[in-house]
Amino acid sequence: MVLVASKNSGITSFKQLVDQSKTGKQFSYGSIGIGSLGHLAMARLAKQAGFDWNHIPYRGGGPLMQDVLGGQVQLAIGSEFLVKPHIDSGGVIPLVITTAKRSPELPNVPTISESGFPGFNAPAWWAVLAPGKTPLAIVNAMNQSVTKALKTPAVASKLKSQGIEIVAGNPEALRDFIGKQIAVWGKFVIENNIKEAQ
Repeated sequence: MVLVASKNSGITSFKQLVDQSKTGKQFSYGSIGIGSLGHLAMARLAKQAGFDWNHIPYRGGGPLMQDVLGGQVQLAIGSEFLVKPHIDSGGVIPLVITTAKRSPELPNVPTISESGFPGFNAPAWWAVLAPGKTPLAIVNAMNQSVTKALKTPAVASKLKSQGIEIVAGNPEALRDFIGKQIAVWGKFVIENNIKEAQ
């Protein structure tokens, strides 16, 4: 996920955003919705730093990027795939990336972790899942087929160009990873009473 600023927000760096936030200045950021990774990552950062940021949930990336490009929202948090075309065209200003290490596709965009918040890591991820009662033999066959497809040069290079790192493992490793993600974000959601607006 990448945090970007609208060109007319006056924000040109993450340090400037942090410094102004520390003085009590309020900022609004958009995400693709309540409970999305972008929302949770920014809410966690704001809580950790004591910032008073206002979250504006959008119904998808298209409307979000339209408003940050038009200056209706100061900041937006979105996947690298969503925001990179607008970074490349100069439409938005990239501030930081939420993963523990920099993206090869955006090497000049620092991480939140290296920008004053050590250990911060909120990676976006995708997985191929099957219904819970799917026989193990079918799950393993699907895993092998999907892994093979992901490793073909055409697929691998297409995903890489979109900022997606392929981590093809076994079903047990994925189950463990998802369990850890649920534990981290589930606890944060409960502790901070994050829920869909009624």
